[in-house]
Amino acid sequence: MRAQEMGAALLKGLDAEQAGKLNDAVAAYRDAMTGPQLVQAVLGLERVYVLLGRQDSLLALLDRTLRERPADPALRAAQVRTLLGQGRRDEAAQVFERWLSAAPGDPQPWREYARQLLDPGRASAADSVLGRAQRVLGGGREVAAELGQLRATLGLWEPAAEAWRTAVRDAPWLLQAASFALAPTPAAQRVNVQRVFMRRPAEATARRVAAALALGWGAPRDAWAALRELPGNDSTAVAWLDFADQAEALGEWSIAREAMISALAVRPSSTVALRAANASVRAGDPRMALDLAELAARGLDSAALAQRVLPVRVRALAALGKPQDAEALVAAHGAWIDPVTRRRASGLIARGWVMAGDLPRAKAALVAAGADGDDDQVAGWVALYGGDLAGARRELKRSGESNGDAVSALSLLARTRAEHAPRVGAAFLALARGDTAAATAGFVDGAGEIPEAAPLLLGLSARLYAARKDDPKAVALWTRIVTDYPQAPEAPEADLEWARALRRKGTDAGAIQRLEHLILTWPASALVPQARRELELLRQRVPST
Repeated sequence: MRAQEMGAALLKGLDAEQAGKLNDAVAAYRDAMTGPQLVQAVLGLERVYVLLGRQDSLLALLDRTLRERPADPALRAAQVRTLLGQGRRDEAAQVFERWLSAAPGDPQPWREYARQLLDPGRASAADSVLGRAQRVLGGGREVAAELGQLRATLGLWEPAAEAWRTAVRDAPWLLQAASFALAPTPAAQRVNVQRVFMRRPAEATARRVAAALALGWGAPRDAWAALRELPGNDSTAVAWLDFADQAEALGEWSIAREAMISALAVRPSSTVALRAANASVRAGDPRMALDLAELAARGLDSAALAQRVLPVRVRALAALGKPQDAEALVAAHGAWIDPVTRRRASGLIARGWVMAGDLPRAKAALVAAGADGDDDQVAGWVALYGGDLAGARRELKRSGESNGDAVSALSLLARTRAEHAPRVGAAFLALARGDTAAATAGFVDGAGEIPEAAPLLLGLSARLYAARKDDPKAVALWTRIVTDYPQAPEAPEADLEWARALRRKGTDAGAIQRLEHLILTWPASALVPQARRELELLRQRVPST
């Protein structure tokens, strides 16, 4: 009954604290200070006394309580924290020494005191404490995490990495802390930090830190390389799947798939196989997606197969330009497909027919199985590819799609009120099918079909030429935009890209001329700061200019 009363007192204190009734909270927490709730009660009192400005009352209470429990780490930590918070450093140091005497050989006092010294930025004092800890405890292993944090604070990145490698070896729960502490490593020192964690023997904890750092530094391939060679076992499979989660979140689908496939070799799972199949589609590898979908389907009944595996199979077949096979697959599982899945499948099949160049069948797929043209995204693209700008304008605006092609299409539709442009539609269709040669020619041809959007279409074509390393043809179009359409929003970008092409060719003087022209002609352009940076770099190479 007494334990229940103390528990009730603690809850009463929490409620009063949250309600802002601080004096009531003090009374309740003091009532809860005996028994198993002691630490929670003291922490509650610490919070409330700080708000009341009565830290001295807390210190008096801690002095009395610690006479009976001189080595209690939570109470000692609160005592040190309160003294340091009041600027009473000498008294905090004395309390630390008493704590060491009460708990000989325990690394906890060293860890806690060093952490609390680091918080207000007293790195040199923390360094002194940790150096002494290494001597007393016979090495730095017991305080490795604190050493890692201290060294990172001081900008000693490689020694910090060494300490964190030691810390996570015995405490894998510190993995996130290690990667967070080392994330600010300057680019010039990252190789050395990674070398510490990649050093053999390969340790799973060290490699996981290396992977997390590489991901954060924008090197997903290096991240996967850090984990890939670990021995395949249950704990490694967990690490691979954790990494796959992170890679998926960053949109690194190919690498996420590799990690999941590695995990599947150790721990077969229909769920993981299905995730890997979806990642394969997103990575642009629909053939691998079909193989993984087959693996995911093993052991599933017809209903589960239709609901879980069918969508990725249809998506993969559509991406492969095999919409007929996708239609047959949907028909074979029709009894187990719900209306939502059927509608989504019809949209994917429509995309497949688009890829195959059969727009009439793509339109038919949109109204099949109850779709009724509700798939705004697919219906919009089908309309655009067929040259129906009015339909595309209506559907694509509703779809909310925001990838690169969609932005280009919406920009075009915003620049013209034309309702039909079959040559422009054919160019977008060629682009969707990966026929960049036809797309580049089509966009140039389409500039005559929609003159009000000519600079935009010429710019699209120029980008495609540049992507194919055909700078002469790209420059011809950028020149045309700058010369014939100086008021168009594409003109500054064309001038900048023209300058970059000249720089790649080694014509620095010409590149400087183009950048100066951009800055003087369009001073309000958002590209001017970038142009100034590139101009400065070029002038350093051509000092006489």
